[in-house]
Amino acid sequence: MAPSTTPGYTWKDDFGLGGGIVDDPGMAPNADDRLEFFVRGGGSDLYHKWQNFDWSWNKDWHQFPNTAGTVDGSPVALRSPNGHIHVFWRGPDHSIWHLRQQVVNGGWGSPAKIASGSASDPAAALNADGRISVFYNGTDGALWHVDQTQVSYAGFNQPDSLAGDTVANKHLAPTVARNGEGRLEVFVHGAADEVWGIAQKAADATTSWSAYFRISDQNAGVVGSPFAVTDADQRIRVFWRQDTTGYHAVHQPGYTSWKTPQPLSGKIVETPRAILAMDGRLEVFVVASDRSLYVTEQQQPNEDAFTQVDRLGGNLPGLPVPARFHDNRVLVPHRGSDNALWSFQQAR
Repeated sequence: MAPSTTPGYTWKDDFGLGGGIVDDPGMAPNADDRLEFFVRGGGSDLYHKWQNFDWSWNKDWHQFPNTAGTVDGSPVALRSPNGHIHVFWRGPDHSIWHLRQQVVNGGWGSPAKIASGSASDPAAALNADGRISVFYNGTDGALWHVDQTQVSYAGFNQPDSLAGDTVANKHLAPTVARNGEGRLEVFVHGAADEVWGIAQKAADATTSWSAYFRISDQNAGVVGSPFAVTDADQRIRVFWRQDTTGYHAVHQPGYTSWKTPQPLSGKIVETPRAILAMDGRLEVFVVASDRSLYVTEQQQPNEDAFTQVDRLGGNLPGLPVPARFHDNRVLVPHRGSDNALWSFQQAR
């Protein structure tokens, strides 16, 4: 087992959390920071499992009522500033569904459709004022978004198009992150297999967006969906895959332009996924050709240089979904080859 790249920690062996799941899991912290998983079950319904108050994992998976036959893809989840978790997913009828807690750390409402015409899984993020925006590629090949109406975090506006052109790549989910100025930036796999972005012109300006800009090389041959995350200094860094090499590009200071893309070490078969560790460095997780999970990390916070990859193990048919425990240790949930949920985690 490779040592953890966060000083003072090591990686524990992969541990199982059971279940028969389809696609990659979603995860969000409750208001008390207990983590909760959300997965698509074998009957295209939504299930969840959570940490107990002693930080152990609840034994059983629980199905959400009224979700049977509504889930087609991977759910995504986040916590709003009022402490409620929100879950979003794509349905087999190309709708975007929404489910939210009605009680902090507790009970749930009923699922509801908030958009239609989605060709991809959704991506969700908090605006600077705490309102949620949800992004997806439409069946028309354009990027779409739907935003909460106000800071009461209840209803959603009607969906709105951000145009763009994903064409044959419209089924590949967009990714979104918020920069240090509070502006959301969204990234898609464009029609010519390049990574393109679009940004809010001002914080919370859900109706005012920039022109599209390219951050990968021209004709880069991008494969799969990109992934965006913020560095410790709040510059957005975007990861993607070209053939069997992972690439990343980051904002220049000032958030107005982008640095030249840089490669990561190792040969991979999935888009790199990253999370900010407690020491201020990004930890990046990649799936190699043997379907094992590997980790690399920035050599220093906010730097473009990354370490050589270290093998963690496992057998991943899909993507890792890194997250953080209440004490900021990193865990890496993923679907295993047995279609159960598994996770690596840091330990002292």
